[in-house]
Amino acid sequence: MIFLFFSILTNAAIYIIFKWFDIKGIRVFEAIVFNYLTAFTLGLTMVDDLSTTVATALQWPTWSWAGIGMGTFFISIFYTMAITAQRVGVSVATIASKMSLALVVVLFAITDPNEHIGWLKWTAIGFALAGVVFVSIQKDVKAFEWKMIGFPLIILLGGTLVDFSIAHFSTYPTNESEMDLYSCLPFLTSAVIGFTIIGIKFIKGNYQLRLREVLAGILLGCVNYGSIFFLVRVYNAGIWPKSTVLPLNNLSVVIVCAIFAIIFFKEKLSKLNIIGIVFSILSLILLLNC
Repeated sequence: MIFLFFSILTNAAIYIIFKWFDIKGIRVFEAIVFNYLTAFTLGLTMVDDLSTTVATALQWPTWSWAGIGMGTFFISIFYTMAITAQRVGVSVATIASKMSLALVVVLFAITDPNEHIGWLKWTAIGFALAGVVFVSIQKDVKAFEWKMIGFPLIILLGGTLVDFSIAHFSTYPTNESEMDLYSCLPFLTSAVIGFTIIGIKFIKGNYQLRLREVLAGILLGCVNYGSIFFLVRVYNAGIWPKSTVLPLNNLSVVIVCAIFAIIFFKEKLSKLNIIGIVFSILSLILLLNC
C-alpha cells in the first residue's frame, strides 16, 4: 500500500512540476533531457550488485532489451504531448494520455489468464474514463481540428504501449538488483536520444543551454525515477491485479493534481470538473471492491 501511495504522489508531482515550469518560463525539452540523465543516474545508485547486474543485462534477457526499448517511447510521447498541448489543446493531450488505461486493461485481459475482469470492474473503468474527460475539460479549450487527429492518437497508442510494457515486463527480472536496473534503463535510452538532439542544435549554432533548465531537469528526474520505481513495486507486490493498479494509480493522480491546482495555483473547477472528480471517486471505490 505504501508503494501505491508514493507512486501516486510522484506521478502527480510530475504534472505539478510541469505547471511550475510553465510559470517560471523553463524550457521543457532541455529540462526533460536532463531529467532522464538524472533519473538513470539515480537508478544506478539503487542497484546493489551493479557490476553483476550490468553483466547480466548485457546478455540481453527480456527485461533488459524491453527496458531499453521503452526509452524510445518515453521521450517521444513526452514530446508529442507538448506538441499536442500547443497545437490542439491541453485538454485533448491530457484526455488522450489518460484514456490509455482502458486499452491497457483490455490488453491485460487478453495476455494474462490470471486477470479476471468482471462487470463491476468494467463499470469502474467506465466511470474512470468519464472522470478523466470531465476533469480535463478546460474553459480555454481550442476548437478541435480533425486534421490534427494524429497527435492525440499517437499519445493514446504510445501511452498504452508504455503503460502496458512497464507492467508486463516488470515480471521478468529475477531479483531486486535486476528490478532496480530495469526501472532505470528506459531513462538511459531517452537521455541518449535527447542529448543527441541537443548536440545537433548546438552544432547548428545559435543555441544556449541555461543552468535553470539543468537544475529543473535534476529536480524532475528525481521525481520521475520515483514514479517508475514505486509503480513497478506496486505491480510486483501482488496486492491487486494489474488491471486494478493502473486505474487506481491514474485516477488518484488526476484527483491529487486537481486538489493541488485549487489550493496552490488558485484554479477554479467548473461544474463539469466537479462531476469528473465525483466519477473518479466512484471509480476508485468500485476498483477497491473488485
